[in-house]
Amino acid sequence: MCGCNVQYAGAGAVPFTVHSSSPEQTRAAGAALGAVLRRIGAAGAVVALSGPLGAGKTCFVRGLAAGLGVLGPVRSPTFVLVHEYRGPTPLYHVDLYRLSAEDLDALGLEEILDGPGVTAIEWAEHAGSSLLDESLWIQMAYGEGDEDRVLCFTARGARYRDMLRELVTCVSSE
Repeated sequence: MCGCNVQYAGAGAVPFTVHSSSPEQTRAAGAALGAVLRRIGAAGAVVALSGPLGAGKTCFVRGLAAGLGVLGPVRSPTFVLVHEYRGPTPLYHVDLYRLSAEDLDALGLEEILDGPGVTAIEWAEHAGSSLLDESLWIQMAYGEGDEDRVLCFTARGARYRDMLRELVTCVSSE
């Protein structure tokens, strides 16, 4: 059981879309992905998050952290750029909102991506196209209601297609 209690669409299709009607469900979707990544040993995995302000990127990462077994609060890294959280599978939480692709060398993003944990990148579209060729992209958008969100998961690369298949199996079995 992955702990994800959301409505989903297109279980056999790529991309995979999750419809959430509350922050709790958005966190649950993140927790489901975290549980999958922890179970399959996803060191070096990259979760690229994109969407407008307030769409739930940090909320999703809080769930991802819980699923990975990270204890303690997860805060937005907007002003510090990177938070590292220790756990059975470490989590590197990166925020590129204020950065351009040219600023990434100083941040050391390539070294973070090569680390032993999972890297979740908010505002991943600021990273440039080639840096995140192999990753799991999650495009977040507002839904119809005030708290409704639509999360569209897209796998870039074979490793991430396998991860996405595991997530689809996890969510659809509940």
